[in-house]
Amino acid sequence: METTIVLSRREATGILLLIGQLLNEASNLILKSVIQHDRPNLHLGDGYGMPSSHSQFMAFFASYTIIYLESRIVTSPIHKRVVQAGAVVLGLLVMFSRIYLGYHTAPQVIAGGLVGLVSGCFWLWFVEYVIYPSGFVAFVLDWPVCQWLLLRDSRCISDIALAEYRLSRQAAIKVKVK
Repeated sequence: METTIVLSRREATGILLLIGQLLNEASNLILKSVIQHDRPNLHLGDGYGMPSSHSQFMAFFASYTIIYLESRIVTSPIHKRVVQAGAVVLGLLVMFSRIYLGYHTAPQVIAGGLVGLVSGCFWLWFVEYVIYPSGFVAFVLDWPVCQWLLLRDSRCISDIALAEYRLSRQAAIKVKVK
């Protein structure tokens, strides 16, 4: 999911989200190797079941998305709530499916959800209050390779979707006029 965002958008925010999700996944592997809690059905899935990696992934993504939308994106409140509700519903559906399909127990799913929730909140805090204020993102984006790859940081544009829409509409009108 995040890889697609990074490749299509080339945004620093997406890259940082991907890095956070990879760190979240690494923490899941470490926790599984430490806890060593078997899955309810050993023939389903490889490795240990505590915490559920799917639940942890979805909780990380949902918590990061919900807070990021609330704090950084200027758009219609209805649009925000629909996307935020969608993130919650999708996360809960994935978590429920892990129990329903027999890959995990409820405690494994809850543990994954809690770890993902905390990780998502912490990573967004770290990005917003440590990484960006340090100037590191601006420093890296000035590298020639990043400029060649067209990497960017559009956080200064309050509603990037609207700005891109207007730009594309203006370009389309110019093409029609010719």
